[in-house]
Amino acid sequence: MPAHRHEYDQLTVLEAEAIGQPGQRRFRLIAGAGGDVISLWMEKEQLQALGLAIEQLIEQLRSAGLIRSRVPEQPARLERPVPPSAPEYLVSKMAIGYDEERRQIAIFAHDIEQEDDEDPVFAGRATLPAAKALARQIAAVVAAGRPRCPRCGAVIGPEGHVCPHDNGHLPWIEG
Repeated sequence: MPAHRHEYDQLTVLEAEAIGQPGQRRFRLIAGAGGDVISLWMEKEQLQALGLAIEQLIEQLRSAGLIRSRVPEQPARLERPVPPSAPEYLVSKMAIGYDEERRQIAIFAHDIEQEDDEDPVFAGRATLPAAKALARQIAAVVAAGRPRCPRCGAVIGPEGHVCPHDNGHLPWIEG
């Protein structure tokens, strides 16, 4: 069954968020125009890759001389909560590109239930300032999770962390 296609010429809503407690969070991109919004659920790594891809694309455009050296940030914000009836999709793959004529970043997402040859379920264009703000917001959302061990880089859960640099032992605490 083909999924409904959501296409936006100009995204006015473009936000990333994490829901839940660190270690148990779910990640989504909220996108749309005005009150017509959708939720694109994805893995943390997918969201992080989207943010990095946007940053890299903006840098490539700057290096090629297609955009000025500094892109100001102007977030496309959600003014009200996502309605419970808003369509939701689980993202399998994403793509971004640059629409040189409109001077906007194009974002595409495929639903996990789609066939490989189907059109993406989501296609939207965002201004460069809105895309840059999204990339920065994604970095903040991803970084807001569990802290990392400064010695080995592994995540530190609520139960603590046994660092390999301590040879499998918890740190000695006098008490």
